[in-house]
Amino acid sequence: MAVEEIICAVCGANNAANSQRCSSCGARLEVLATETLDEDAAYAQRFQQDGFQWKWVFVSFGVYMALQAVFLVALGMVVTSYDPQGLPGLLISAGIWFVGGMGVAYMTPGKTFMEPAVGAMLAVVPTTAWLMHIADVYELPFLAYIVGGLLGAMVTMLGAFFGEMLKGDKPARA
Repeated sequence: MAVEEIICAVCGANNAANSQRCSSCGARLEVLATETLDEDAAYAQRFQQDGFQWKWVFVSFGVYMALQAVFLVALGMVVTSYDPQGLPGLLISAGIWFVGGMGVAYMTPGKTFMEPAVGAMLAVVPTTAWLMHIADVYELPFLAYIVGGLLGAMVTMLGAFFGEMLKGDKPARA
């Protein structure tokens, strides 16, 4: 019986049987083509990413920007004592990215860790610009915003992991 797919041992992505390199990470596949995963190896790879889809990056970015529009912009217009400048604004953004990453990973049809993090990295730019724009009392150095954004992207990956844990072994949704 011919092998129809090759599962990459590095990233877990499915590849065509005639592929020489993984379509997701570029790892060599010819040595792995003859191997089949036993039950223990399959269990160990249960949280490995299936592939990378830009669609989920843009969905993540949209979710983050919508939530940040509410918590960083609109809430300050409604509650006069609410002022997310500087570090509080970065912490609010990191919380939004964590929750958003968890939600996106939960609703995606496969294992998704990188897409929410890349979406958060894209959201760092407008978030940093907005926080620097509204800063009048709690001004942070530019490097602090960059480091805060990078840490936020890492927190997003943690949120995505928790989202995948919540999803469990449910069948993939289209």
